Amino acid sequence: MNKFTVTDYMVEPSGKVAKRVIYKDTNVLSFVLNISGKEQLPEHTHGESTVLLKILNGNGEIHVDGTRENLTKGELIKLDGPEKMSVVNTGIDTLQIYVTISPAPKEEKFTKDVDL
Repeated sequence: MNKFTVTDYMVEPSGKVAKRVIYKDTNVLSFVLNISGKEQLPEHTHGESTVLLKILNGNGEIHVDGTRENLTKGELIKLDGPEKMSVVNTGIDTLQIYVTISPAPKEEKFTKDVDL
């Protein structure tokens, strides 16, 4: 068993986005995305993986294959990997999202902490 504290991975980005990896193996990747106020995560896909997003703090929008949905604290979003998605922080406070991707991406560069 492993026990993690999600708040340990909730940070104020020094730039636009800070990704903090909580756990990874071949089956799953979990991390917290911290998106600065009025910034966005660029459009991308996740191959054949399933993606779950839980909004921890803040407000924003998710754009998926040309549709837009508002995001608020407590909501859970499920995406299929081939869907094109981007996330926009519409507020001034940091938008913090807990993310799981399964199976985990094979490329090592996608499974590391990132600061943009």
